[in-house]
Amino acid sequence: MLAITKQSDYGLILLSYIYKKNVQVRLSELIKETKLPQRFLARIAAELVKKGLLISREGKNGGYLILPKIKTISFFDYLTIFENDVVVSSCVDNNHECKFEKICNHKDFIKKKLSVVLTKEL
Repeated sequence: MLAITKQSDYGLILLSYIYKKNVQVRLSELIKETKLPQRFLARIAAELVKKGLLISREGKNGGYLILPKIKTISFFDYLTIFENDVVVSSCVDNNHECKFEKICNHKDFIKKKLSVVLTKEL
């Protein structure tokens, strides 16, 4: 099952908020609006700056702006910023022990086909 971490989820909230505003946004404004945890959100913003999706301006008139790269990045590439491994289903994870492994007929299909297609499309 494809599940994303809070880090990825909050990062999407951060990016979409700034994108909709279409102006420089202070982190304090976003925290006030969303009630998201300040330190966690600051770490997420720093990672997005590091990956070239945001620019950070410090000081009294500081804040965050979206960079044009945001329009070229796929959702899959975004997820890989925060996720160690993007897995479509737990059964394609080599470390996952499934109680249905002996009777399952779809593991190979998911591993070979579905994962590849979804990764391309995301």
